[in-house]
Order: sequence, then structure tokens, then C-alpha cells
Amino acid sequence: MRFVVVQEPTDTWAVFDTIADEPAGFASQCLIGLTREEAEWLASRCNQQMSRNVRRVQDTPRNVVPLMASVNETIRRQAT
Repeated sequence: MRFVVVQEPTDTWAVFDTIADEPAGFASQCLIGLTREEAEWLASRCNQQMSRNVRRVQDTPRNVVPLMASVNETIRRQAT
């Protein structure tokens, strides 16, 4: 999971972004100084959102044109 819950030295909780290696942000707020319940809920939401974004990108159709077909088409257009 990208977002994990960590206990801070002040006995509050934070959501940590393991990719960015810093506290996570959500709705323009730095996710520090939270209760454990808040941190767990927010970490779960962040991980769900990231999972949706990854699936959305993976499911997006891509127009892939083989390189040679593209080159051949360009040559044909230039010849006419």
C-alpha cells in the first residue's frame, strides 16, 4: 500500500506516503496530527483512490500503430 498510518512522537497519527517519502496530503491538508481512526480512514480512502486511478489508466484504450505501418503510410503519402 502506498499510504500507511504512522504514530507520531506526539502520540497523534499521520498518513504517510511511502512513494513521496513524506506525510500525505488530502484536500489541500497535510495529514498529520490526526486521531488513529481519522488516519486509518484517510489512508484507506487514499489507497482506494490510487487503486481506482491505476485501474482507470490500465483500462484506457490506447491507439497503437506499429512503427513500420506508420512509416509506410508516410512514404505513400509523400509519393503521391
